[in-house]
Amino acid sequence: MRKGIVITLCIIICLVSCGAERGERVNTVDTSGMVTMYTTAYNLHGITANGGTTRPNIAACNGHLGEIAVVYTIDGEYLTTVEITDTGGSEGMKAGVVLDVWFDTYEECVAWMLKVADSGGKCKVLFIKGQG
Repeated sequence: MRKGIVITLCIIICLVSCGAERGERVNTVDTSGMVTMYTTAYNLHGITANGGTTRPNIAACNGHLGEIAVVYTIDGEYLTTVEITDTGGSEGMKAGVVLDVWFDTYEECVAWMLKVADSGGKCKVLFIKGQG
């Protein structure tokens, strides 16, 4: 329940920070100040490296960057909001240069990678630290 509230608040913060007015559709946002990183996708079902269960809206990345990641294309188009639940196994994830997003199907993984293909597999990420 608490994680759902945090994600909802993150989305609201993002809408407010990009200057959206009530009822206005937001397609892009100012991406200055965000981290540019490579993104990958996976759909293995089971247990993550940290012992959690794979599920929608999670990703692996350096957890020191934040607990929630709001992901945009390089051009500023909103893609998704995910919870960082795992550091993953690669050095790139541990170093904070790769964000590995979980999807339920292989087709969703392919669609994700196609969205970022024009930018060489890169995205912009706004990291938000949770309140402990």
